Amino acid sequence: MILRGVGFALLLMLSASVQLKAQVVADIDTSTQIQIGNIYILGNEKTRDEIILRELDFSQGDQLTVGELSKKLILDQQKITNTRLFITVEIVPLFLDNNQVEILVRVQERWYIFPIPIFKLADRNFTEWWVNQNRDFSRVNYGAQVNHTNLTGRNDRFRVRAQFGFAQLFNLRYALPYINREQTVGISFSTTYTTTKTLSYASSGHIQEFLQSEDILRKSFSFGTGLTYRPSFFTRHSFSLGYSRQRIAQEISDLSINYFANNREIQKFVQASYTFTVDKRDFIAYPLTGNYFQLQLSQIGIGVFDDLNMFASRLTYSRFSQLSDRVYLAGRAAIFQNFDNRVPYSNRSGFGYRPDFVRGYEQYVIESNQLMSFRGSTRWKILEGQKELNKRSMIDQFRTLPYAFYLKIFADAGYSGNPLLSSENNFFNREWIGSIGVGVDIVTYYDFVLRFEYSINREGNRGFFFNFGSAF
Repeated sequence: MILRGVGFALLLMLSASVQLKAQVVADIDTSTQIQIGNIYILGNEKTRDEIILRELDFSQGDQLTVGELSKKLILDQQKITNTRLFITVEIVPLFLDNNQVEILVRVQERWYIFPIPIFKLADRNFTEWWVNQNRDFSRVNYGAQVNHTNLTGRNDRFRVRAQFGFAQLFNLRYALPYINREQTVGISFSTTYTTTKTLSYASSGHIQEFLQSEDILRKSFSFGTGLTYRPSFFTRHSFSLGYSRQRIAQEISDLSINYFANNREIQKFVQASYTFTVDKRDFIAYPLTGNYFQLQLSQIGIGVFDDLNMFASRLTYSRFSQLSDRVYLAGRAAIFQNFDNRVPYSNRSGFGYRPDFVRGYEQYVIESNQLMSFRGSTRWKILEGQKELNKRSMIDQFRTLPYAFYLKIFADAGYSGNPLLSSENNFFNREWIGSIGVGVDIVTYYDFVLRFEYSINREGNRGFFFNFGSAF
């Protein structure tokens, strides 16, 4: 039996039961066989029960040992947290006797709908805007975006975005993680239309070169659909198919004969990709323990149009471990290969473009069809807590502010192969680059991560850098 919203009175009874049974639980041998009874779910006003139950590695009637249950509860709490639907997740075993246990899953839901004003830099990162673009406020995007991260209670995500300023962008996206009864298959759809009057067309000395105009320099339209298959808790297969059409102005094709393949002004292609992921991280936004593996294969151009025919692959592995109560290690290795030796500049890749970067080189783009990188950190948790903001807030999700501060030292290294055709003076290509540094990471509301880093790179250049999101 699954009970939802059983009320405050039952919650008090269950909490009391936990307290009364605590001593009994401590006396139960870990090899003792127990049977799972009722599963109670509290706090999910919007989220459907099946979305939470999907992450539990047991069900009513199952028999397992106390030791097995203990391990499953820890992992299941992490899995429910990683749905990114809840602020807090608690799973409590309620032992009726030495051979029977009921389970209480208690969650606090996030705030799911966010009308967000857009005011963000158009450049690759803060350093690119601050150093290379001289803090030019014309290179700012503004507008509005509405996100709903749990539209129907099935962990389905909807986004509509209207952006103006440096680049105009209109985007609509919907993703539903499960469409079948077994909750293993999901679908997604997205479409995007963009225009820009300022466009990067080449690079020199690993600095992007831009053309600015009163007229539109590039228009692009794309549509895509995706299918996901999640056969187990930690494994996911993703398939996507998309169409893209882009057009550039004559000025761009005059400046860069390789912006599109064969010096075209219009580029159309159909792209197909496959991604295999094994994700065993404890907390996706800022992992401290666990590991992550991903293989990506993509084919740009599948015969419908002859504009492009490129195959690319990416292999990523990350590992996170705990050395002591407050000390953690993190490491990430990645390899990327585009098997086309004449990559158009519009389809460029390299260090400086996510997800590939080496700290200490934030102001550079090191473009290539071949990349290898490693990022490593030792992190100390120096502060963690929760600050009460307003007891009278009508929205429970914003009454408190969780926070954690991590002091870290890090070391990065990377290697890029041959430079792209639309770049020159490429002194970092075909060379190993690297850096060491120190920094502070701040983790707070809704997977929000701030990174403050001071680094010294291989060339002896020093700098302070500010970025959003985890480096892993």
